[in-house]
Amino acid sequence: MQVKNYNKFVFPESIPLTKTIHDILEKGKQSDNLYYKEEHMYYSELKKTMTSKNTIYQWRRVYVRENKSNVCPTLTANMGAGGHNVPLILDDYGIRKLTPKECFAFQGYPVEKYILPNIANSRLYMQAGNSVTTTLIQRISEQIIKVL
Repeated sequence: MQVKNYNKFVFPESIPLTKTIHDILEKGKQSDNLYYKEEHMYYSELKKTMTSKNTIYQWRRVYVRENKSNVCPTLTANMGAGGHNVPLILDDYGIRKLTPKECFAFQGYPVEKYILPNIANSRLYMQAGNSVTTTLIQRISEQIIKVL
């Protein structure tokens, strides 16, 4: 079935970014298992490369790169299992992975209203990585409704 007015669909206008990663990152020290230990085989590489607390880095299996776009990089379903593109930050306590709550917040879930299920972090990371950015999907669906 073809939608009669399909050619009237217009993608939503971009919204200027007004938040920084610090609006989403949880404050204070997080769980010890999120931090890389000095004994980790790549810790020295992480420490050498990760110098800013104002960006999210991407772990690329054997090296890390800075994400200079000032947004969170793509979250992947395998980030909790040591896959590539694992988002990392430098905070006052060390080098760490994002928390599952932070991952969902970056996907647009309303942190104050959304309660994560009590399951293993690896499963939460997988769900966040398999998710979509909810605020973008909402804006696109509003445009689809206008066409329908």
